[in-house]
Amino acid sequence: MTKVFETRRFAINTRLPPVLVTPHDRRRLIRTAQELAEQAHPIAQPLLQELHRAILCPADQLPEDVVTLDTFVTYRLVDGGRSERRALVHPEDLTWPPAELSVLTPLGLSLLGLRPGDRMPLIGSDRPMGACVEVEDVGPRVTGAFVPIGI
Repeated sequence: MTKVFETRRFAINTRLPPVLVTPHDRRRLIRTAQELAEQAHPIAQPLLQELHRAILCPADQLPEDVVTLDTFVTYRLVDGGRSERRALVHPEDLTWPPAELSVLTPLGLSLLGLRPGDRMPLIGSDRPMGACVEVEDVGPRVTGAFVPIGI
């Protein structure tokens, strides 16, 4: 899908990777985006745009290598950044900020629904045009007690 991607300062043509989300995550994030829109929060519109282009996938059919809420992801900024590993979380679920990344940040939103090897422009960022993040690895998913599932 070729689409014009807009940031605060730039518009670039790019081929965006598919974004997969569960119906539960989509409903929760749409409610959050609507609340943020009422406050004129700058991430509200980009979040709604990503959720509307997202492909819904039932949680029990979602591939394990998809970045979802409550999943660890290893990523790097393509402009030479070092690899980092954090759990992508809804801001209401933050319990250990050094190990977590809110989905309501440009970086967190850009990672949502991606798979290893996917590159995505930083959504809602004022970084230079062409700034992208690349997913290197995904998993494991975590439970509410921040315990990895399946380990």
